[in-house]
Amino acid sequence: MSNSKNLHAQVKIMLSSSDNRKDPSFGRGAAILLRGVQMNGSLNKTAKDLHMAYSKAWGMIKKVEESLGFKLINRYGARGSELTEEGRKFLDLYEEYERRVEAYAAEAFEDVFRDF
Repeated sequence: MSNSKNLHAQVKIMLSSSDNRKDPSFGRGAAILLRGVQMNGSLNKTAKDLHMAYSKAWGMIKKVEESLGFKLINRYGARGSELTEEGRKFLDLYEEYERRVEAYAAEAFEDVFRDF
């Protein structure tokens, strides 16, 4: 059948420090913000690049930091921001985990839907 040509695996990865699914989680959005801070040296510039209000970006990071129990970003006011060492390590681990899960999902999808 040709139906599988129109289908693809899509995986949403969220990490949470709690069993309560309403607690702030770390996912692709937070990872994009952190990678932007690492590249730009500024949460404000990253938020602008993503067409996001700075207050929303700051709120996301603050909630995730509270949930995780450690700082992700050092903020220096008008001089910008940078990832903490723990924030950088966490981001790298998250992105590696995300790559592995997406690769597994693509492989499993191909195996399961091979004949569809």
